[in-house]
Amino acid sequence: MTVPDEIDHPADYYPTGNEYVSLPLINPRGALESANVLHMGCKGLIEFCGTSDAPLLAPVVMVNEREVDFPDIAWRRHEYWIPCFTAHAAGLRVTGTICAPPGHRGFVYTLEAENLSGGPLNILWGWTGTFGTARLAVYRARPTLGRRTAWYDRWTDTLALELAAGPAMGAMAVGGGVPMEELGWFVGRASSPEKAFRAALARRGGPPMEQALREDNEAGKPIRFALAHEQVLSPGERAKIDLYVAVSAEADGACTTVVDLQRHGAAALLEEARRWLTARLRPVPDTTLSERLNLNLWFNYFFAAGRAIDTEELVMVTSRSPRYYVSAAFWARDAFLWSFPGALLTDPDRAREMVLAGFGRYLRNAGVHSLYIDGTVLYPGFELDELCAYLLALEQYVRATEDWGILEETGLGGTKRVFDGAMWLEQLLERHRHPERHLYMTFLSPTDDPVTHPYLTYNNALAWRAWRALAPLKRHRGDSLGEWRAHQRAAQVKEAVRRQCVVDGPRGPMFAWALDDRRRAQLLDQPPGSLQLLAYYGFCEEDDPVYLNTVAWIHSPDNPDYITGPFAAPACAHSPHPWPLAAAYDLLVGPHQERGLRFFARAVMDNGLACETVDRETGRVKTGAAFASAAGFIGYALYRALARE
Repeated sequence: MTVPDEIDHPADYYPTGNEYVSLPLINPRGALESANVLHMGCKGLIEFCGTSDAPLLAPVVMVNEREVDFPDIAWRRHEYWIPCFTAHAAGLRVTGTICAPPGHRGFVYTLEAENLSGGPLNILWGWTGTFGTARLAVYRARPTLGRRTAWYDRWTDTLALELAAGPAMGAMAVGGGVPMEELGWFVGRASSPEKAFRAALARRGGPPMEQALREDNEAGKPIRFALAHEQVLSPGERAKIDLYVAVSAEADGACTTVVDLQRHGAAALLEEARRWLTARLRPVPDTTLSERLNLNLWFNYFFAAGRAIDTEELVMVTSRSPRYYVSAAFWARDAFLWSFPGALLTDPDRAREMVLAGFGRYLRNAGVHSLYIDGTVLYPGFELDELCAYLLALEQYVRATEDWGILEETGLGGTKRVFDGAMWLEQLLERHRHPERHLYMTFLSPTDDPVTHPYLTYNNALAWRAWRALAPLKRHRGDSLGEWRAHQRAAQVKEAVRRQCVVDGPRGPMFAWALDDRRRAQLLDQPPGSLQLLAYYGFCEEDDPVYLNTVAWIHSPDNPDYITGPFAAPACAHSPHPWPLAAAYDLLVGPHQERGLRFFARAVMDNGLACETVDRETGRVKTGAAFASAAGFIGYALYRALARE
């Protein structure tokens, strides 16, 4: 098995981002440890990183020539997504807001200060930055061998940071809310961020242009940059400074995008972002869980999908955070069974584009364990749930929107219409059917591990649902014979499961996890594809005695993978700790909705965000931090439980 590493000392982060840039590592001090972009040509994420002792970007506030250390920093979020902190020290109240407005290739970092003392305060403030390393993330992140370069661009009045391996791979640029001649700035090889900031202060009022304008990293040393501002605040006076940061495929695009952000202005961009988010919020009566719900829906929307910086195409990934142990890759299960319901709830237009991407770029390798973001094979191995996922998402989208016209669209990055792709998926599905038993086999289980019993009950429930999804598509095209055949296949699968996959359990008849080629049953459950979901997919009723016995077994000591403790929940050998996904199933189906609500009201998870598993005693992340695709399903399940429509 390929199992995740356990997290013994979890750290809190406040991620944010938009379609083009992700900021996964905003630490409690308000510093950005990295920023990243999706890159189709590189098949993954390109990360701009600081060093182990200096972040990529950090705010600095000095009073009387000494940097202020803020002992207590309180965090909140605008519209559950835009992080904002407030700190008090040295007679100042400082607020920081980091906003990545949707639709823009960058973000704005705003600092506000208010003098709470009884006298005037001379403050020196701004930001320091360290372009330490650049990394490529496909599953795991590793340093690239590209050349890092930084310079002052006179034409756009910005500082440019570019990564190149031959041609440019990606770039960032930063600029102030006022012209550089009104700021102090520095770009070069200072030995520390503090020295870079003091060098910037020494040049305030108009940096001399004879300073070296370009720095390369031939020696591999970090490139420092800084922007600094000086002003005197009278008692009760407030002040604000803005930093604009843009990303692009190369430096000229990043520099000019900074100019575009400056032309909009920080206040207008923040207001624009808040309006966009407000229009898509899903409020519920429970205020505590409303925050948990919407935060995870946003994390899914912006971290389980994004636009490649080099092609602007939508790609879907497990997570755009390098903290997730298999980030920056495509799983059809993650995209269409977990992320998709949350995306459809948040924004049907995004969901439509996800379907088109699935039936375009990713279709040719449907059913393969894991793909690169460009649709080529990354991790071979057949998974039946991943094959069915395409059809289930298409059905869910059409059922929710009545948008039958999508069937005639050509998939993004592909050559076939969506309807033609669905017919091809039907052929692929048939290749894995046992000719006599009417059950479908898989090579890998929903945990992505090899199976010993290839005929999984859960997977066959998905196959049943896939046939049910195909029937109305054929009816819509006037293919009555095809519709009848799809219903026949669905009936055969259901009958086979009922006849062959029901066994005697400790609590009476229950669904087996799987059968082998000799019809021997395996008693098991795995949270990534739990038997508890059979009622969610409509395979059986929630009051079906066989189903109730199965759910009772899953949540009992009879299940060897059930975890007891304050955060009791099912687990599996892949990761033997409580799974939040399993708690989400309680919200959707079964008799224990309140149990699921209690779990999410109490479990910290990954600072409120979805993770693969949590510690059984603390409820904090144990494996799989920043699990963006699961955040979509958890947010969707919370909404279904709390909206009570």
